[in-house]
Amino acid sequence: MLPPATSAHRRSAILIAQSRMIETGATGAWFGAIPMLRRCLIPAVLIAMNPVAAWAGPKEDAEAVFGRFLAAFTAADPATVVDQFWPDALFWGTTMTGLATTRDAVQAYFAPLANRASNERRATAESVTSAVLSDTAVLVSGVWRVEAAGQATPSLLRVSMVVTCRDDAWRIAQFHNSQMPRP
Repeated sequence: MLPPATSAHRRSAILIAQSRMIETGATGAWFGAIPMLRRCLIPAVLIAMNPVAAWAGPKEDAEAVFGRFLAAFTAADPATVVDQFWPDALFWGTTMTGLATTRDAVQAYFAPLANRASNERRATAESVTSAVLSDTAVLVSGVWRVEAAGQATPSLLRVSMVVTCRDDAWRIAQFHNSQMPRP
C-alpha cells in the first residue's frame, strides 16, 4: 500500500505538470514562446560565458595541440600522440640520434608508450611561450615535466615546435625535444 500523498507531493506534481504545459505551449501563445526562447538564449549565453573557445586564435589553437600531446602522453596512447603530428613532420625525440621525417618513424619512437599503464607517467606543461608567425603557423617553445610513479625527481624537458594549420586542422609540423640540463 502506498503512503498518502502529502502537500509536498502535490506541489511537486503541480510544478511538473506546469513545466510540461510551458514546454508544450499548452498555456497560451506567450508561454509557447518559452521553448523557442530557451533554444536561442542558452547557446548564446554559453558562448558568451566561454569566449576563449568561441574566439580562439592561432596561438590558442597551437597551444591546444601541445595540450592534447601531453594528455595523450599521460594516457599512454601512442596513436593519439602521433595524430598530433603531420605525416611530413620533422621530429627530434629526446633519445633520437637521427631526425625523423616520416610518420612511421614518429610512430616507432612513441610505440613503447603502449607498454605503460595510463597515468604511469604524468606529463604537464611547466611554461609555454608562443609566437604567432602567421594565421596558420605558430612557434611554441617551453618546458614540460614528466613525473613517473615512485620517481623522486621529475624529468624536465625543453620543447620547440612549429604547429601549423592545414584544411582547418592544427598539428605539429616540426618538433624538437631535449633533456633540461641539471643545475
